[in-house]
Amino acid sequence: MARNDKKIHGYQSPVCLFIIIAFAITVTEALIMVSFRFLPPFSTLFIEIYDSLLLFVIISPIIYLFVFRPLKLHISKREETETALRFANEQLQCNITNLKQTEEKLRHLNTILISLRKVNEALLTCKEESHLFGKICDSILHVGFIKFVWIGVIEKGSSEVKLVAQKGFEDVFISSINIDLKDVSSHLDPIGKAIHTGEPVDLLDIERDSIKEPRKDEAMKRGYASSVAIPVKDGGEVVGVLSVCSDKKYAFGKEEMGYLMEVANDIAVGVKSLWLEKDLKRSVENLQKTLNGTIEAISLMGEMRDPYTAGHERRVAQLACAIAKEIGMTEDQIEGIRVCAFLHDIGKIVVPSEILSKPSQLNEYEYGIVKSHPKVGYDILKRLEFPWPVAQIVLQHHEMVNGSGYPMGLKGEAIGFEARILAVADVVEAMSGHRPYRAALGIDKALDEISRNKEVLYDAKVVDACMRLFMEKGFRFEALG
Repeated sequence: MARNDKKIHGYQSPVCLFIIIAFAITVTEALIMVSFRFLPPFSTLFIEIYDSLLLFVIISPIIYLFVFRPLKLHISKREETETALRFANEQLQCNITNLKQTEEKLRHLNTILISLRKVNEALLTCKEESHLFGKICDSILHVGFIKFVWIGVIEKGSSEVKLVAQKGFEDVFISSINIDLKDVSSHLDPIGKAIHTGEPVDLLDIERDSIKEPRKDEAMKRGYASSVAIPVKDGGEVVGVLSVCSDKKYAFGKEEMGYLMEVANDIAVGVKSLWLEKDLKRSVENLQKTLNGTIEAISLMGEMRDPYTAGHERRVAQLACAIAKEIGMTEDQIEGIRVCAFLHDIGKIVVPSEILSKPSQLNEYEYGIVKSHPKVGYDILKRLEFPWPVAQIVLQHHEMVNGSGYPMGLKGEAIGFEARILAVADVVEAMSGHRPYRAALGIDKALDEISRNKEVLYDAKVVDACMRLFMEKGFRFEALG
């Protein structure tokens, strides 16, 4: 084949073409001479015909070589170029289509990643169950092809799947989702089956796949074409389920299932965290109840030794907490003040009951014993670990702003603010109540006492708050049962 190509190209070389043309001219002249042998040798007609034919024979190869042949080659190359361009255009169109598909896929995956990021943010920031799972539902709906989200949790010791969050559908559809794991038919439901088997259950085409009635009709009415139920696992235990629906058939491919599995794992973390938080909160509440009960029991023991001051600690606690709230202290600070109010006279346990209930004025020795009770209370409480400086506040609750108090004679800011609150509440309650050595002086006398000695014995801010409570906000000591 190569040799034949070389021969063809040889025939097309300039030398060969020149020889061929010369040969053609010679043959043509001979033919003309033979053809016109009967004409006069030099007739005009003969010369004209001869010249014309000779010119034609000479020009024809030249026209072919320099006009038609290049034109033919040009047309051939153009056809080849057009074919190549058509092929390139087809390839380009194919590449553009693939590029668009890739861009769409990347956009879809990016949406999934954004949704996952939002789910993780919800896990870090949401502390309430409804808020957390509501945020997760919103994040899932961010993935455009998902139109329905339902999250259910199996409470400890329960067989029912409790709805904790839903987005994207109406109450009518919710009412059709009622799963009791004790019910044998729950195995037929995609959600129930996912919980029982611990594996995802996907319905690629709701119209054709088997699904429990009336859920199928309700789903199709809303245009849901495919769905998947993902078990939520804590370790090997199924603690809930994530169910989603799409308006597209076969919507849940490999990437989508991977995304939903990741979300289900995040939900499991959230469920476990919330359960631990609930258990911890329950434990703290129980401990708080125990602590409060213990504190009130200790306070009651002191009251039993001094029946004339029965209820004093509780009334001081009422007023001290109200003052703290009026000033704008936090709930935690108010709770600390309440505990201190119940324990502020615990040191009186060393004071003989005869002195506590003496119907006349105390002598200097007896008063000295009574004045020791803040220090004794401090010594008792300092070994106990409270979230607040209880021992220090109890020690200072008889200190006065001008330094005339006891046991250390502290002044002004050296006295803890909580102790300054306790001092005002203590004196107001004591003066308004009955004592063995005098009758009750009444609340007006008590308010006059703190008002006259504001910034002298008592903190001005605390006194002002106490006055507002009684004069403007109608505060009264609650009756004790």
